[in-house]
Amino acid sequence: MAASDADLARLAGPLRILRREQLHAAGLSRSAIRHRITQGRLQQLWPGVYLVGPAPAGPLSLAHGAAASFSGAAYVTNGWGCMIHGFAGAPQPPVDILVVSGSRKGRKGIRVHRSRNLDARDIGHRGQIPVTSTARCILGCAETYGLVQLEGLIGDAFAARAVTDHQLDELAARAGATPAARKLRLLRQEGVQLTRSEAERILRRLLKQAGLPIPHTNYAIGRYFADFAWPRHRLVVEFDGFATHGHKQAFTSDRKRGADITAHGWSVMHVTWDELIDQPLQVVAKIAGALAVREAA
Repeated sequence: MAASDADLARLAGPLRILRREQLHAAGLSRSAIRHRITQGRLQQLWPGVYLVGPAPAGPLSLAHGAAASFSGAAYVTNGWGCMIHGFAGAPQPPVDILVVSGSRKGRKGIRVHRSRNLDARDIGHRGQIPVTSTARCILGCAETYGLVQLEGLIGDAFAARAVTDHQLDELAARAGATPAARKLRLLRQEGVQLTRSEAERILRRLLKQAGLPIPHTNYAIGRYFADFAWPRHRLVVEFDGFATHGHKQAFTSDRKRGADITAHGWSVMHVTWDELIDQPLQVVAKIAGALAVREAA
């Protein structure tokens, strides 16, 4: 007896992906599969890979389905892997897949990557989805990213606690003299230093995840513009960082701006680049505490 739609939904799980052999095992013949596709109860994403139900496939379902379309070992990687690891948004197709074994024939909507210097540390699963390690995903992105874009990606990975210094350094050493590895080593030698706009983006995301009020950006106070401002609470957050600003004059200017903002009746909290990368939860907790104090005042 063929499985019902509800049975297939339970079998597929939240990502709604089933392979042809799973449908056959559930009692569906080839003609039954075609009939359900015609009715919109199944959608064929790739040969042998189906989405259960009529709703469009989300990015996680696409990633899982793309990996499942290969008969051998295959893992989501590069920008799509960064999305699965939780520190990047969903890229546009094609889905990046690292094929380790079996046929490596390309297919529409999938970008196939070959394995180089791959070992057990580089592959795993996040839930149902086979995915390369965070460090391997970043190294893959380095093949096409410029240094500024790559620096921002690494900063986001550090902020999300998705990768460590050691993991990046070890993989870059293992990858040898490839252009991607050279980019990664260059950034690691210089140290990841966020620009002001990148820091704002990371902190805004952390505040949203914590359910805190979203601040105004570049808010005019007197003759200066505050980095982050909560007008109702009269609270400002300013980003500091001698290394990132590059010279003493810029650092001193930041302090003068903070003093002027304070003179207008605002409370100013300074956040350093290192704090944002190394202690993001403590930064959010400090801001939450300051907002609570100003709310009660």
